[in-house]
Amino acid sequence: MDLTFSEEQQAIHELAGRILTDKLPAERLREIETTDPDRFARDAWDELAKSELLGIGLPADVGGGGYGFLETCLLLEQVGRTVAPVPAYATLVLGALPIAEFGDAAQRAAWLPGVVAGQTVLTAALVESGDGIPPARPSTTATPVDGGWELSGEKWFVPAAHLAAAVLVPAALPDGSVAVFLVDPAAPGVSLTALDTFSGEPQFTVTLDGVAVGADRRLGGAAADGAAIVAWITARAVAATCVTQAGVVEGALRITAAYVSQREQFNAKLATFQAVSQRTADAYVDTELVRLTAWQAAWQLANGVDAAEAISIAKFFTAEAAQRVVHAAQHLHGGIGLDLDYPVHRYFRWAKELELRLGGGVQHLAPLGAMLAASR
Repeated sequence: MDLTFSEEQQAIHELAGRILTDKLPAERLREIETTDPDRFARDAWDELAKSELLGIGLPADVGGGGYGFLETCLLLEQVGRTVAPVPAYATLVLGALPIAEFGDAAQRAAWLPGVVAGQTVLTAALVESGDGIPPARPSTTATPVDGGWELSGEKWFVPAAHLAAAVLVPAALPDGSVAVFLVDPAAPGVSLTALDTFSGEPQFTVTLDGVAVGADRRLGGAAADGAAIVAWITARAVAATCVTQAGVVEGALRITAAYVSQREQFNAKLATFQAVSQRTADAYVDTELVRLTAWQAAWQLANGVDAAEAISIAKFFTAEAAQRVVHAAQHLHGGIGLDLDYPVHRYFRWAKELELRLGGGVQHLAPLGAMLAASR
């Protein structure tokens, strides 16, 4: 495994960081939080599209950059570092990459060029329970009706559903198999209920009540293995969450290091106090731990290596180590860390959201233990 980025990958990473940093200073983020009910930095999104970053991981035949999952993660790490309110995770990881991998020619042509151009937002509805783990067999059902399908069920924690042109919805078929459907969130029978999330990220409960879906909306067609598609999406969604968390903790650490280097107490910089320097050093170690485990999982997925163990390890540290970093950031800032006009509080809230997304540390520690036991 080589975690050294190529020159092209470094350029992608730096360009994404520059755009999001320039477009989303702290005062702009505060403005979006207080005035925009969609929590969507459309100007930053449009600039990412203009710079050809939204399609960087999509095939060239749909207008993309021809790279892959690893390059998409380079963008997502910068989204985390700048706590950018853009639906990159939902659109790219939950929507566009699965359509590029499993969609037929018509589905790819219908959805992916719009993603590349920044005109189409996508998402997926994977979760049906409070533990955040996508079920192997969904309780949501798809019943064949008049050459198409009728979907009924409820999905939780669906990001960016209010902006999406289509939601990828896994559903159980009468024969016990699973299929994934491209559902219009504005279709009759679909209702969205906004959730009050810790980070403020727009997420929704999506209720499907006899929603009619054409046969052409089944991802990959009748022969596709929906369970395999869901597993493929879930693995990349978890790894992408970990990479985003790596950006979040790096951003929190950078702000904290700058603060303790400048803030004086008793006529001395805070950074010169032994307890402060030790706490900051511990946060740096944890930040590197999150980063290295996250990129290991992403690299293995991108290179076709069995990444199940690496994903569970990364998600555990995304939960545990990241919380130590953002708690240190809050504590070392003292009272100013609670000020909503100061940026550090966003990193704390994002880190908690990412800790629990698609299962927390405990949920991922259990399968890791099973894998280690089986290997003995």
